[in-house]
Amino acid sequence: MLEPGRTATRMAGAELGRILELHKTFFDRRPGGLRASLKFEDLSGLNLAGRCLAEADLSGARLRHADLRGANLCGANLFGADLTGADLTEAKLEGADLRGATLRDAKLVRANLTRADVREGLLMAASNGDLQHSHEDMGTVMDGADARRANLKGARLSNSVLKRADLRDADLSHSVLVRANLAKADLTGCNLHGADLTGANLAGAVLDGATLNDAILDKAVFQRASMLGVALERVDLSRADMRNVTKAQTLAGGVAEIIRLHTTWVASGGQAGARADLSGIDMSGADLRGVNLGAAVLRGAVLRGANLSGASLATTDLSLVDGRGAVMSDADLRGARLERAIFSEAMMAGVLAGPLPIHGHTARPTNMMHARLASACLARAKLTQANLIRADLTDADLQGADLSGASLNEAKLDGADLTGCIGFVAGESGG
Repeated sequence: MLEPGRTATRMAGAELGRILELHKTFFDRRPGGLRASLKFEDLSGLNLAGRCLAEADLSGARLRHADLRGANLCGANLFGADLTGADLTEAKLEGADLRGATLRDAKLVRANLTRADVREGLLMAASNGDLQHSHEDMGTVMDGADARRANLKGARLSNSVLKRADLRDADLSHSVLVRANLAKADLTGCNLHGADLTGANLAGAVLDGATLNDAILDKAVFQRASMLGVALERVDLSRADMRNVTKAQTLAGGVAEIIRLHTTWVASGGQAGARADLSGIDMSGADLRGVNLGAAVLRGAVLRGANLSGASLATTDLSLVDGRGAVMSDADLRGARLERAIFSEAMMAGVLAGPLPIHGHTARPTNMMHARLASACLARAKLTQANLIRADLTDADLQGADLSGASLNEAKLDGADLTGCIGFVAGESGG
């Protein structure tokens, strides 16, 4: 797209203030308002936090390192804008046109980019007969952007550059990332449910704990990516490049000897045997009833359909474990770490998941932060002081569970059966 005779110009503060006030009047649909046209204006470094710029024309504008925290940019035209290093924390960008914009090193923590258009685009300006790009990146770039917990649901990101971007716990469900460059991006816990990643480059990316259910991965490149604890239901990987991916592996010879040495290690107080490290080991369907794996490391292990009823797992690292459909009734999970683990539809009735008193130390609570426990049975579970922040307990059976002192901030409890729960206060989850 070509804009003739325009280069970035610096606007006087008083003039900008007048434009913003008129724009707010326009947006509120009150008489005397006027839509803001700030095309190619240099607004770098300005404090625009909380300002209303919804539906404003900011195409080609320079907003480098601008403070846009909490700003309303819904439906704004930011085609070719330079937002390098801008702070867009909790900004509202629903439906915004960000084609050809650069968001290199921008901060987008908890920003809402639902249905935003971040596809490839190029805006050029003409000055004194010479053509020049609206910004030095010459295309749509989010290289190095901090978009933790950002809402990008349904966003159009085809051909965009997101190399080394921090997208931890971002919502990219049903987004279009065709041929997007996500090399070495951090997608830990990212929701990519139903996303179109056709031809996307995710080489070296971290996808631990991500959800890729129903995603389109045709010709996607995952070389050297870390994919522990990833939900991959209804996904065709036959045409994806999965070379050298870090994922769960089957252990030759089984795990019996490792468990035997661990039992000795526990009984001897660490003086004999060896602590079990079963990180990334696939133990699907294993019979581990009553086993003592207290203080063991099972990070990223697969325990789908395994039977761990009555097992001792106190202080065990079960983060990123895929335990869908596992049986863990009456297991001891005190002080264990289940961060980002998947235990959907697991039988966890009567589990002990309260704090574990440690001699000379403060009692260690069970960490179930971000755990995916949809449709799990946690009836009569002891969840005292458990960290369930942002855990997914959708349709879970929590009848008679003890939630005294548990942290449930932003936990999902839709459809959960909380009949007879102890210590639960309705509305406290915030989810």
